[in-house]
Amino acid sequence: QSRRQRQMCIRDRDNFPYDADDDIRVLSDAIVNLGERLDAFIAREHNFTRDASHELRSPLTVMSIAVDMLSADETLSDSALTTLARIRRAIADMEELTEAFLLLARESDQALGTELVSVNDVIADEIDRAQLLNNKQLNINFLQSYILNVPASEKVLGILFGNLIRNALLYTDQGSVEISIEQSSVVIKDSGKGIPQKHVDDIFKPYYRGDHTMANGHGVGLTIVKRLSDRFHWPIGINSKPGVGTVIDVQFPESESRLIESAVSSRT
Repeated sequence: QSRRQRQMCIRDRDNFPYDADDDIRVLSDAIVNLGERLDAFIAREHNFTRDASHELRSPLTVMSIAVDMLSADETLSDSALTTLARIRRAIADMEELTEAFLLLARESDQALGTELVSVNDVIADEIDRAQLLNNKQLNINFLQSYILNVPASEKVLGILFGNLIRNALLYTDQGSVEISIEQSSVVIKDSGKGIPQKHVDDIFKPYYRGDHTMANGHGVGLTIVKRLSDRFHWPIGINSKPGVGTVIDVQFPESESRLIESAVSSRT
C-alpha cells in the first residue's frame, strides 16, 4: 500500500460494516501500524543518506587538500612521498565508496541523470585512475573493436568499471589485464591467480577477499558491482580457472554500437 492508501485506511477503519469480525479490525490495525513504522524507517534512511553525504565528504575534501599541500614540499623524502601517495589513494577509495553507497541508497534513479554515454571514454578514464594502483607494472591492454554507447549515468558506469579494473589489477601479480569492448558487452580478462569453481559465486558477497595474501582491498568492490548490475539490468558473467586467470563479461542489452577498426592501447 502507498502512504495515501494507508491514510485512507486509517480514516475508514472506524467505518467498517457493523458485522465486521473483530479479528479483521485487529489485522487492519496491525497493517496500518506496520505501514506507519515503514514510513518512519524510510524517512530515517533518507535523512541518514543526506547527512552522510555531507559529513563524509567534508573531511575527505580537507584530507585531500592537506595531502596536496604536503606533496608540494620539496624537502620531503622519497619514503614520505610514497606514504602520501598511499594516503591519496585511500582518500580516493573512500570518496568512491561514499559515492557508490549513496547512489545505491537512492530510491529513484531519476536523480542520477540518464543519457547516452560512451563506454569507451569511461573505461579510458578509469584506466588512467587505476594506474595509481599499478605498482606491479602490469600491462593494461585496451582493445576497442566497437564504439559502445549505453543509456546510463556516467557516474554509475565509472563506479562499475573502476571497481572491476582495480580488482583485476589487485589480484594479478604478473602478466596483463585486457579490457575489450564488444558489440554489446565489455570483457575484462586478467592473468591472475584465478578462482576455484566452488568459490566463483562468493566473489560478489560482501567482504569476500579469497585467499590472496597480497590483496589489501576492502572486499566490497565486487559487491557494489553486483548491486549495480542487478539494479540497472546489466548481466554479469564470470569464468575463472586457478592458475590461468579470470574473465568477467558485462552485458548491456539496451546499448548502441558501431564497428570500428581494431585499435589496441597498451599501457604499463
